[in-house]
Amino acid sequence: MIPLGFFQVLVVTVNLILIQLKTGESLAVPLISEPLQIHGALAEKHALIHSDRRERREVTCQEGYHPHPNGTHCCIKCHIGTYVAEHCAGPDKATKCAKCPFGTYMPQHNYLQRCFGCQKCRSSFQQITQSSCTHQQNTVCGCGSNQYKTTSTSEFLCMNCSDCYNGKIRQHCKCNNDTICECHVGFFLQAHQNKCFPCSSCNKEDCKELCDALRQAISPSNSTELVFALSCLSVIFGVGFVSLLMCKAIKKYFPERQYFSSSNQQPKKQVASKMADKAKDSLLDIKEDKIWSTVLPLGQGQGQELPDCIKSARETLISDCPAVLYTVVDRVPISRWKEFVRYLGLSENTIERIFMEQRHLRDAQYEMLREWRLLVNHDATVERISQVLSQMELSGCFEVIQEALAKQ
Repeated sequence: MIPLGFFQVLVVTVNLILIQLKTGESLAVPLISEPLQIHGALAEKHALIHSDRRERREVTCQEGYHPHPNGTHCCIKCHIGTYVAEHCAGPDKATKCAKCPFGTYMPQHNYLQRCFGCQKCRSSFQQITQSSCTHQQNTVCGCGSNQYKTTSTSEFLCMNCSDCYNGKIRQHCKCNNDTICECHVGFFLQAHQNKCFPCSSCNKEDCKELCDALRQAISPSNSTELVFALSCLSVIFGVGFVSLLMCKAIKKYFPERQYFSSSNQQPKKQVASKMADKAKDSLLDIKEDKIWSTVLPLGQGQGQELPDCIKSARETLISDCPAVLYTVVDRVPISRWKEFVRYLGLSENTIERIFMEQRHLRDAQYEMLREWRLLVNHDATVERISQVLSQMELSGCFEVIQEALAKQ
């Protein structure tokens, strides 16, 4: 059978010969090139036809399905926690899925031929494992208590929250943010360290501007009203203190007046009993003085200091009973705990070591008190805690501790 293209070439050739006979011009070159051009056009048309066929072969799959690698049909995707072990052989065949092996996971519907590898928490970055890896979920890494993440990526570093020493906490430490500190007057905040340093140690321009602004804010020219208010308060407290001393003096040197002011409502028997009690107290005082004069050696009479053995007996040692130590832990503010143990005598290395060893803050506080007792031995007394809290201007906390210990 003769192809259609042969007849087309033949018709074109005849037409060219007729044109040459009429015009007398040679058309030898066009006779050679014309079939090539026609063949190129046919080839392009043929390519377009084939390209149309390829476009018609492209498969569009519905949700939950994916095209087969050959592009002939659609296959259903594998579920979460599995991967494609073998693609479906036909549109009516099911995809062969396999469960992710140990140490891998797949968090979504997929048509992948292997699962993702599980992440490992890096102990060198102080990361801890909050939830282990499963077939459907990756490992979740985090930080311990009183710590925060330095970045939001998986390569984060866990850092201890700042305690705002020489300042106060404006915003507490969170999972991804350190504590936001606000320094006391006379201190400036070192941003990259998040610590408050005294203005006397400032040697840069940025902190000098801040410290100069603070000095101007509390300078005498800008604090006239503050000085006036403090002066008024001083006068009021002074008058109240003098009045209190006068009242005590009156009660001490003129007890009869206080007595006779209300004696009209008391029977005479009560008067006699009060006089007898006073006489009894005076006799007991005299007797006690005689006993001390016999116990103390010659030259140590009344008015002399007691020996060291007697003074130490007045000091109360802190017991190692957990109830006693937790009583102190619960009454000291958490925000000033490090300052408290520093005043007691614990070093920075000891404090940081205990915080790293104990995951819970309350257990770390308990261990710090036990460490202090072992360190100072007989100097671990209630009076020492009282001195430290008074130095920190937390005398009210010590009164609460005394009441709790008394109940125990």
